Amino acid sequence: MLDATLQAACPCVMCPRYEPLTLLTEDSHRFLICGDGLYVEVCRPWIHAILKVMDSPIPLPYGQPPKLFSIQLHRRALIAGLQHFIRRSREIAPLEHAAWLTFDPDQKTLGYVEPEVISRGAGHICYYRPDATPHCLPVVDCHSHGYLPEGAFFSDEDDADDMTDDAKLAFVVGNLDKPEVSVAMRFVGFGLSIKLSEWVRSLLYDDHITGEIELGNDKHDDRERPYPL
Repeated sequence: MLDATLQAACPCVMCPRYEPLTLLTEDSHRFLICGDGLYVEVCRPWIHAILKVMDSPIPLPYGQPPKLFSIQLHRRALIAGLQHFIRRSREIAPLEHAAWLTFDPDQKTLGYVEPEVISRGAGHICYYRPDATPHCLPVVDCHSHGYLPEGAFFSDEDDADDMTDDAKLAFVVGNLDKPEVSVAMRFVGFGLSIKLSEWVRSLLYDDHITGEIELGNDKHDDRERPYPL
């Protein structure tokens, strides 16, 4: 009974070879056994992604999943939230600063929360993670690196913290004493990490998306739009 409960909560399915894979539609995740290895499909109110976990040492008689990495956050709201965090970080520098961007699945809106700080300095910050509620999902974990000359980077401590968290975007800003700050971003979840630094720099500095990312024109449309990467 316990195994059946576990399989229902986090199933492992074989990726079909001759038919399209039916994607998740609910807030959940599952593992996919595919022709070249193991994947995880993550479906949250703000993101839908299929990520490779590991290669298989032998070919398997299954199909391949579609390429999928879609961040379903409003473009202008995300830019505004990150810019507000950068302004707040400049005010508090050279000490480090932290904040979370939160998502309301019903209203499709982003919020801004500065968590309770346990301790902070010019080279560290320790803070409480906001609790998730049905109308407030912590989705973007932001922290600054003050005036550190290395700029924006993820430290070993960041790596250790992020690998234990649920799916989220992690954002770092540095060189706050310079006219143009340095930024870095990545998606983390299930022990995996996807670099998004070039994407977030394009958002903040070029105000358009380059490469294979397609956002659509929202200059006259404030409806929710996804980010298909």
